[in-house]
Amino acid sequence: MSSKIDKFIRTNREAFDDAELPEALWQKVEAQLPVYNKKKVVTLRHMYRWMAAAVVVGMLLTSVYFMYLRTGNTTAATASTGNPGAENLSGISPEYTQEAMLAYKTIEAKQEELKAITADKPELYRQFLSDLRMLDSAYNMLQQQALNTPNRDVIVKAMLQNLQLQMELLGRQLMIMNTIKDKKTLQHEKTI
Repeated sequence: MSSKIDKFIRTNREAFDDAELPEALWQKVEAQLPVYNKKKVVTLRHMYRWMAAAVVVGMLLTSVYFMYLRTGNTTAATASTGNPGAENLSGISPEYTQEAMLAYKTIEAKQEELKAITADKPELYRQFLSDLRMLDSAYNMLQQQALNTPNRDVIVKAMLQNLQLQMELLGRQLMIMNTIKDKKTLQHEKTI
């Protein structure tokens, strides 16, 4: 039976190709078809906007996190508690504890000296303090890790290195302030 249809189509092909369907018929067919939502085209511009928004949100969350750390913890920079974190070193070997205690005392002494020298420059003191707090926040994170780590000696050594960095930073800050004071006295002597 299919051969009869094929034969009929071959013989009448020209008649089929000549006839065109009316335009109204195509409109009726299109109206009966289901409507599919077109897919949204995502361009690089849209992706850049979303990435920029994600970066801004990330920066905001990071800054809020660090601001919370700065205001929410007790630091060696404030020198208000004496030896913050010394109790966490009690289970470690005595040389680490003694070294940490010495570092705490040195940091406190240098902090008090810096506070006294910068009494007439509070904005500079705040800047120095913010630099020191960055190191101290790293120290506090190490302290939290030391509580949960079975190999505490590695973390304690990193904590001691951080304390050394804090002492060096305070020493440099004191050196900067002494240089500023020396320049002022030299300028004052020249004007007299």
